[in-house]
Amino acid sequence: MKKKLFFVAAAVAFLHVVNAQTLFTYGKKSINKKEFLKAFDKNPSPDTVDRKKALKEYLDLFINYKLKVQSAYDDKLNEQPIFKNESSTFKNQLADNYINNEANIDFLIQQAFDRSQKDIHVAQIYIELKPDVDNIYAQKQIFKAYNDLKQGKNFEEAVKTYSNDESTIQAKGDLGFITAFTLPYEYENEIYNLKQGEFSAPYKSALGWHIFKNIEERKAVGKRRAAQILIAIPTGATPNIKEYYAKLADSVYHLAIKGEDFEDLVNDFSNDRATVSNAGVMPEIGIGEYAPDFEAQLFALKNKGDISKPFLTEFGWHIVKLLDILPVSTDSKDPVALSSLKQQVEKTNRLARAKKALTKKWMTICKFKAEPFDEKEFLAFTDSAVKDGSLKEFKKVTPATVLFSFEKQKITAGEWAKFARATKQSKNQLSNLHPIILLKEYQEIMCGEYYHDHLEDYVPALKDQSQEFDEANLLFAAMDKYVWNKANEDTVGLRKHYNQNKAKYIWQPGVSAIVITANNQNIALAVIDSIKASGIKNWRTLLSHFDNKVLADSSRFENNQLPVSTIEKTVGFMSKPEKSINDESYTFVYITALHNIPETRSFDDARGFVTNDYQQVLEQKWLAALKKKYPVVINQAVWNTVK
Repeated sequence: MKKKLFFVAAAVAFLHVVNAQTLFTYGKKSINKKEFLKAFDKNPSPDTVDRKKALKEYLDLFINYKLKVQSAYDDKLNEQPIFKNESSTFKNQLADNYINNEANIDFLIQQAFDRSQKDIHVAQIYIELKPDVDNIYAQKQIFKAYNDLKQGKNFEEAVKTYSNDESTIQAKGDLGFITAFTLPYEYENEIYNLKQGEFSAPYKSALGWHIFKNIEERKAVGKRRAAQILIAIPTGATPNIKEYYAKLADSVYHLAIKGEDFEDLVNDFSNDRATVSNAGVMPEIGIGEYAPDFEAQLFALKNKGDISKPFLTEFGWHIVKLLDILPVSTDSKDPVALSSLKQQVEKTNRLARAKKALTKKWMTICKFKAEPFDEKEFLAFTDSAVKDGSLKEFKKVTPATVLFSFEKQKITAGEWAKFARATKQSKNQLSNLHPIILLKEYQEIMCGEYYHDHLEDYVPALKDQSQEFDEANLLFAAMDKYVWNKANEDTVGLRKHYNQNKAKYIWQPGVSAIVITANNQNIALAVIDSIKASGIKNWRTLLSHFDNKVLADSSRFENNQLPVSTIEKTVGFMSKPEKSINDESYTFVYITALHNIPETRSFDDARGFVTNDYQQVLEQKWLAALKKKYPVVINQAVWNTVK
């Protein structure tokens, strides 16, 4: 058994050595067998093809490819701004996609899709964490509320008893219907885990303590497009004035349902500055985007064109016209719906939360190391940085002090000072954190950036993809410089190549014809009638009368090249219009001359063929020069093992 294992290990070691051996060199560069086979196997030949023959053909192509890419590096085409920008963009996209997959974005999209299938009517008890409220007291209050609810206390009564937020009390805790993305993700997670009629355990957010209740559920109603007339009531209006506006709203409503143009009524009566210039049309309205009383009226409208009776909100009297119903997709494979959900997942905090959960793992991968520092002076240093940016007086913590590091990067106190100052000025949710806690957040943020920017160090497949992308771009740039663009600009060389190879550029028998394409069959028939009436002599002027509805050109065609199926080889023949397989256009031809014998093409007629041939000449000369500069040597012993 030991002898057998020895031979297996020896065989594995031998294969590794063989794969690592140099297959060929070009100048001082070398390519090993493994790299060559990896490239070949990405575009495998059909099973019927002789693999060894295909490998030999590919070897020649691969050598030429490497020489051309090396030429691009020699010319520093990789330092061109457009190349750098495209390379950076591609690498960022690769890293974004990889990290999103690592954060399980597909699960988040599917979760959002599942949740989007129903709306939940939600209420909450909310104890806000205010500066004058002791956090321990708030916690005791929310748990008292929770115990009362478990004992059977009415939810609305509990809202009134325990909530300290005035808007929550006034609304009796009612948040209206919500769906996916209506509320912050952490709230959504609590709510969608409740069955109808259930309430949650106390949940602490950054704002305060919550108890959520699932009052009822319904099938998702989707979104609505609507227009409105808003008759605003002036602040401090007397009862008489309020009554006047109520009657005005009622009068406008009756004009609307009797058929008065809704846009005219908007222009004459609406006070909504945001929509009055757009015929009253509002942005698409989804669940949880407007006040519950407004949404209830809007979503009660069943048919396009329905107009609501006037209803009162804090903004005044509304009259709403339903323009369109936009249902939620129920197809879990719907690419449009999934794309929209993906965008929402990416721009909301749910993906950020999933990434944050990976930070500890990333810190290990990136070899994060926290450096020791004088905490007292660090706090003073941070305070000074936040207040006025003055950092000169400190000795134990200076802008050059390293606070933490990753494998290839050190983060200094100077960089931290800029972050701390910017965070304080932004007044975001991090701005009030204690500096030590904020430093931990900063470490995680920088870890995420470092991992993203150095992902190729940890995922070799991404490095390979980046290299392939870069080399493809360099190949294109080099080919454009030495072959494509050069051939197009070298008119003298093109003419010389044409004159030396005239016998190659021959017109085969065929016809000269005008090819006419019209937008539809009726226009095509109208053009034919015009040609029959006026003749073909001034066909360009005749066709110009049809504006942009007709396209036409004249040219010489070899037999079977015309874009119609049936012709007669007769001067003056006009074919019947034939419908395109791609759209509603129709094409017909008018034959102007016959060509019954082969003829040499003029330079202008042959230019496309000449350019293509001349490009090949230039490419071969370029490759010959590259092989002189970088002599190619194939290791025959290693090549014999390639199969």
